[in-house]
Amino acid sequence: LPIRLRGPSSAKGSGRVEVFYKGRWGTICDGGWDTMDAKVVCRQLGYLFARALQGWEAPDGTGHIWLDGVGCTGREQNLISCSHGGWGIHNCGHDRDAGVQCSAQ
Repeated sequence: LPIRLRGPSSAKGSGRVEVFYKGRWGTICDGGWDTMDAKVVCRQLGYLFARALQGWEAPDGTGHIWLDGVGCTGREQNLISCSHGGWGIHNCGHDRDAGVQCSAQ
Protein backbone atom coordinates (compact mmCIF):
# COMPACT_ATOMS: atom_id res chain seq x y z
CA LEU A 1 0.00 0.00 0.00
CA PRO A 2 1.64 3.26 -1.07
CA ILE A 3 1.79 6.01 1.54
CA ARG A 4 3.16 9.55 1.43
CA LEU A 5 3.56 12.65 3.57
CA ARG A 6 2.07 15.98 2.55
CA GLY A 7 2.53 19.50 3.88
CA PRO A 8 5.22 22.21 3.98
CA SER A 9 7.71 19.99 5.90
CA SER A 10 6.98 16.69 4.13
CA ALA A 11 10.43 16.57 2.50
CA LYS A 12 11.89 16.66 6.02
CA GLY A 13 9.77 13.71 7.20
CA SER A 14 6.93 15.60 8.84
CA GLY A 15 3.37 16.04 7.62
CA ARG A 16 -0.06 14.62 6.97
CA VAL A 17 -0.16 10.90 6.16
CA GLU A 18 -1.92 9.89 2.95
CA VAL A 19 -2.65 6.40 1.63
CA PHE A 20 -3.27 5.32 -1.97
CA TYR A 21 -6.34 3.12 -2.37
CA LYS A 22 -8.59 2.42 -5.39
CA GLY A 23 -6.58 4.83 -7.51
CA ARG A 24 -6.95 7.78 -5.14
CA TRP A 25 -4.88 9.38 -2.41
CA GLY A 26 -6.73 9.98 0.85
CA THR A 27 -6.17 10.85 4.48
CA ILE A 28 -6.45 9.09 7.85
CA CYS A 29 -8.51 10.31 10.82
CA ASP A 30 -6.62 10.88 14.05
CA GLY A 31 -9.06 8.78 16.12
CA GLY A 32 -6.80 6.42 18.09
CA TRP A 33 -3.73 7.65 16.19
CA ASP A 34 -0.65 7.19 18.38
CA THR A 35 3.10 6.55 18.46
CA MET A 36 2.73 2.90 17.41
CA ASP A 37 0.88 3.93 14.24
CA ALA A 38 3.45 6.65 13.53
CA LYS A 39 6.29 4.12 14.01
CA VAL A 40 4.92 1.92 11.25
CA VAL A 41 4.41 4.84 8.84
CA CYS A 42 7.92 6.16 9.46
CA ARG A 43 9.42 2.67 9.12
CA GLN A 44 7.62 2.20 5.80
CA LEU A 45 9.08 5.53 4.63
CA GLY A 46 12.61 4.54 5.70
CA TYR A 47 12.96 6.50 8.94
CA LEU A 48 14.05 5.22 12.35
CA PHE A 49 12.13 7.41 14.79
CA ALA A 50 8.55 8.60 14.93
CA ARG A 51 6.14 10.92 16.67
CA ALA A 52 2.39 10.94 16.03
CA LEU A 53 0.81 14.24 14.99
CA GLN A 54 -2.85 14.81 15.85
CA GLY A 55 -5.19 16.71 13.55
CA TRP A 56 -4.42 20.10 15.08
CA GLU A 57 -0.69 19.55 14.43
CA ALA A 58 -0.90 18.21 10.87
CA PRO A 59 -1.81 20.24 7.76
CA ASP A 60 -5.41 19.69 6.61
CA GLY A 61 -5.91 17.62 3.48
CA THR A 62 -8.65 17.50 0.86
CA GLY A 63 -10.53 14.77 -0.98
CA HIS A 64 -11.09 11.26 0.35
CA ILE A 65 -10.78 10.27 4.01
CA TRP A 66 -9.82 6.61 3.73
CA LEU A 67 -9.17 5.33 7.25
CA ASP A 68 -10.16 5.83 10.88
CA GLY A 69 -9.38 3.91 14.06
CA VAL A 70 -6.01 2.67 12.81
CA GLY A 71 -4.43 0.33 15.36
CA CYS A 72 -0.81 -0.78 14.93
CA THR A 73 1.26 -2.70 17.46
CA GLY A 74 4.37 -0.89 16.23
CA ARG A 75 5.97 -4.07 14.85
CA GLU A 76 4.27 -4.08 11.43
CA GLN A 77 6.39 -3.44 8.34
CA ASN A 78 3.64 -1.46 6.61
CA LEU A 79 0.42 0.35 7.46
CA ILE A 80 -1.81 -2.11 5.56
CA SER A 81 -0.96 -4.76 8.20
CA CYS A 82 -2.53 -2.67 10.98
CA SER A 83 -6.17 -2.94 12.00
CA HIS A 84 -8.65 -0.19 11.08
CA GLY A 85 -12.37 0.50 10.91
CA GLY A 86 -12.77 -0.21 7.19
CA TRP A 87 -11.95 1.64 3.98
CA GLY A 88 -13.91 4.87 3.65
CA ILE A 89 -15.59 4.45 7.05
CA HIS A 90 -14.97 7.43 9.34
CA ASN A 91 -16.65 10.11 11.41
CA CYS A 92 -14.29 13.04 11.02
CA GLY A 93 -13.37 15.95 8.79
CA HIS A 94 -10.01 17.05 7.41
CA ASP A 95 -9.38 19.12 10.54
CA ARG A 96 -8.60 15.76 12.14
CA ASP A 97 -6.16 14.41 9.53
CA ALA A 98 -3.44 12.29 11.17
CA GLY A 99 0.22 13.03 10.64
CA VAL A 100 3.71 11.96 11.64
CA GLN A 101 7.04 13.51 12.43
CA CYS A 102 9.76 11.08 11.32
CA SER A 103 13.50 11.36 11.81
CA ALA A 104 16.64 9.37 11.04
CA GLN A 105 18.18 9.86 14.50
